[in-house]
Amino acid sequence: MQYCPKCRIQIRGHKKCCPLCQGRLTGEPEDSPFPVVRKSLLTGIGLIRIATFIFLASEIAMGTAAFLATSAAHHPIPWIPIVMTGGVVVWLDLVVAFNLRNNILKIITFEAYIAMIIDYVIDRMTGFAGWSVVWMIPATFLGLAVVTLAIGKAAKLHLEDYIIYILFDTLFSMLQIIPIVRGQNHFEWMAVVCMALYLILFTATLIFRFSELRNATEKFFNV
Repeated sequence: MQYCPKCRIQIRGHKKCCPLCQGRLTGEPEDSPFPVVRKSLLTGIGLIRIATFIFLASEIAMGTAAFLATSAAHHPIPWIPIVMTGGVVVWLDLVVAFNLRNNILKIITFEAYIAMIIDYVIDRMTGFAGWSVVWMIPATFLGLAVVTLAIGKAAKLHLEDYIIYILFDTLFSMLQIIPIVRGQNHFEWMAVVCMALYLILFTATLIFRFSELRNATEKFFNV
């Protein structure tokens, strides 16, 4: 064990100087009583940075290829925008999963919204047949409601912990009225049923669980 003659203290481990007076130590050094934690190069932040670099490099490469192909043949490559959009989805999924890794309900909710946005964008890019607003978005909203309630019950969460998700899902599901009004949804029954079920769920929450809804809203908005 090492010893500082000036401070008259014994020091365990292997030190080059006294941690108090920075003076010379006597005695024989010994192994540190604490385990040595090795720093890993592939930490969470490092992985996100590597993924971001790969994503940006891929987007730049594909954008360059699309520009050169259009300039040379005067004909755009139709699959490149779809692949670039897919790259954005994969990168967003990774970032969301890393930042929300301790809350599976948040991950699923964000993933569902990202999926709905991407479905709509792909539908628009491929001629807008309407399958996104007719089937995919309503089905995703319905599945999200089922998963939210199932996770809340399975994880034995308090209603205040997940009721705010039901509130926001209800509000965003009402946006399905826009394609219906604009004539973009030519088979609107599934979207209408989806909105009706969300309104029923929210009405039941408002009537029977108003206190939990108020507490969750105040907590969310820091009121």
